[in-house]
Amino acid sequence: MLDSHIDRRFKRTWDFFVANAAGLLLGGLVVLVGSIFIVPGPWFAFNLLQETLECVRTGRLVRWQAAYDRPGNFLRSWGLTLVMGIPLAIGYALIVPGLLLSILWLHAPMLAAEGRPVMSALGESFRVFQRRQDWTAWFLNVLGVVALSAVAGLVPIIVLLTLPLTLVFLALCQTDELGTEPLPPLPRREVVV
Repeated sequence: MLDSHIDRRFKRTWDFFVANAAGLLLGGLVVLVGSIFIVPGPWFAFNLLQETLECVRTGRLVRWQAAYDRPGNFLRSWGLTLVMGIPLAIGYALIVPGLLLSILWLHAPMLAAEGRPVMSALGESFRVFQRRQDWTAWFLNVLGVVALSAVAGLVPIIVLLTLPLTLVFLALCQTDELGTEPLPPLPRREVVV
């Protein structure tokens, strides 16, 4: 269950970041360079989010190369960018609707990274929110993500640090809320002699 102890989640985020600093920083650099060219930016970010989520669950180190080596995610990443980005941009122009959508769709990027279709991920994120008895924890976590984004907006060079921290924080929100079930093991191959 997602707790309201945001300070513990930030501590765990920092600990994971320190243990995976090289992979996360290089992956974040790939995302930033891809964002300059616009088209690969969302794809690289989605790939790095997916890699971070997998590493949080399995305990393995983050591979920075994962930011660009998952071609099957291109359409899903752009679908998520457009379907979430446009309403969020309009919502944040009015402030409150943007914050409400951010709260309702907090888990949508991670659900899409787990393989769900974009619209299904948005709907499931909303349903997970509805099942919660307290919305304070979600609100605090969204404020944490907004704070990291605001810091990056004030000092653009620091985005190299805040981008990976945000991805780790979101991955930890996902695993805390929906459980830390390990990924299914790879099928065993039998060798017949």
